[in-house]
Amino acid sequence: MIERRFVKGAEVRVAKTDTPGIEGYGAVFNEEYVLYDSGSYRVVETVMPGTFTRALKEKQDVRCCFNHDASHLLGRTSAGTLRLKQDDKGLSFVCDLPDTTMGRDVRTSIERGDLTGCSFAFNVTKQSWSEETKDGKTICKRQIEDVDLFEQGPVTFPAYEGTSVGARAEMRSRILSIDGLPAEVRSAIQRGKTKDKDATECGCRCVACARDNKCENCADHMVDCGDENNCRCMDSRSAAKPDLDRMQAESEVDARMRRAGLKAS
Repeated sequence: MIERRFVKGAEVRVAKTDTPGIEGYGAVFNEEYVLYDSGSYRVVETVMPGTFTRALKEKQDVRCCFNHDASHLLGRTSAGTLRLKQDDKGLSFVCDLPDTTMGRDVRTSIERGDLTGCSFAFNVTKQSWSEETKDGKTICKRQIEDVDLFEQGPVTFPAYEGTSVGARAEMRSRILSIDGLPAEVRSAIQRGKTKDKDATECGCRCVACARDNKCENCADHMVDCGDENNCRCMDSRSAAKPDLDRMQAESEVDARMRRAGLKAS
């Protein structure tokens, strides 16, 4: 199964070469990447030093694409327009950009500082798992040791950027929807969900709720909330704002009842 990752330190910049190009790191070693995080359980993974040794030795045909889109091809190892090297930091690359609209646009975006991150696509062929308990929290660790490498390149929105991805509202649905991950990773995350005692954690789209579960800061109207059964936003907002317009509250309740088919429009 092909996976995609962005880890801290994966970066792209304009290459200092005679040919218009870009360079940077598509993957970085020993950076902890959080796949799932709750109050009692965390699943993390790390790309270990030497992970790309076999892939580079076998001269696997790797593409450099913009935003993981095959139609936005920027370079390829078999053509010599993408060159990869493994060092102590991670997987470095140099890509000669094509003289196309896409190639020029990508270079301009990088020069302007609009485009700074990289991501890579791979299939794990060797890994190890371990668990430890720290301050009452179980930490499940996945160490990636060998991969088949398919593609890497600059991305506009690096996947799961940061170390608290499980708590970022804009990434919540992607983290909780684990179908796109390998079976062993899905199993580890599912164990965390089963163990987690806070099963009624707010799951709405509000950044405040997703970040720290402090629903009194919620900016999401209950009528539009994606987790109406568990979300405590309305209760918290009402408690924090006792002067809330009664008509507005009744209107929201009416809207919710109509959506549930309990009241005629």
